[in-house]
Amino acid sequence: MTPEYIKLKLQINRKIKTIAKHEKLLRELKEQCPHEEVEEKSSYFSGSYYDTAYTDIWNQCRLCGQRSEVTRQGHGWYG
Repeated sequence: MTPEYIKLKLQINRKIKTIAKHEKLLRELKEQCPHEEVEEKSSYFSGSYYDTAYTDIWNQCRLCGQRSEVTRQGHGWYG
């Protein structure tokens, strides 16, 4: 192996370790989130030949992205 390759490999391995450390810290910070900024989100399915249309609704924290349980609202028409 060339010296340049060995140097590059060491740099990449150091960066991978640094990223892993930061990801762990970020996970720990997100676990402490009080979920003060919550927004309602939804997803609409227009239905198909066999399935009726529905809308899934949930709340999601703007800071950490954690989602609440999904509530499905059925519409009764087919796509």
